[in-house]
Amino acid sequence: MLRKKRLVLEILLWSGLVLGVYFFSQWRGAATAQVQRLPPLLVTSLGGEPQVLAPQPGQAMLVNFWSPDCPPCLAETPALVALDKIFAGPHLRVVGIATAGSSAEGVRDVARRFAIPYPLYLDREGEASRSVGGVLLTPTTLLVNGHGEIVGRFVGAISLPVIFWRLLWLG
Repeated sequence: MLRKKRLVLEILLWSGLVLGVYFFSQWRGAATAQVQRLPPLLVTSLGGEPQVLAPQPGQAMLVNFWSPDCPPCLAETPALVALDKIFAGPHLRVVGIATAGSSAEGVRDVARRFAIPYPLYLDREGEASRSVGGVLLTPTTLLVNGHGEIVGRFVGAISLPVIFWRLLWLG
């Protein structure tokens, strides 16, 4: 009997620990301390042309900094594809920016493998990353409201339930 109680207690403790780590990793830094506007992002198209990405009034943006050789980035890609298929339109735009060191061919390979419908760009010199305060780890995803304000910063692979929740309260 004592053995059974100990097993139940261990399961509860481990479950609590796993849930705590999950919620901490998804919510830490999710709300920025002060309002920061998304600056125009200088990126390069996969064809090599320079582009400027800027928030559009009334349209939220999900800006995903990623790398084609990053396992967590690839793991979250199906969630981003689903999010784009569900919400993309006049009120939400999903954009992928491959970090410095990524090749256009590597990005194209991932785009084909996952049938990515949203636009993908390269941050060849790291300018876009620096303009948002630096991207130290990939994936890093920014949630920008319709006023151009960064209202969420997610470091690590995102999950659909967390993004759905944040989109509900985007307002």
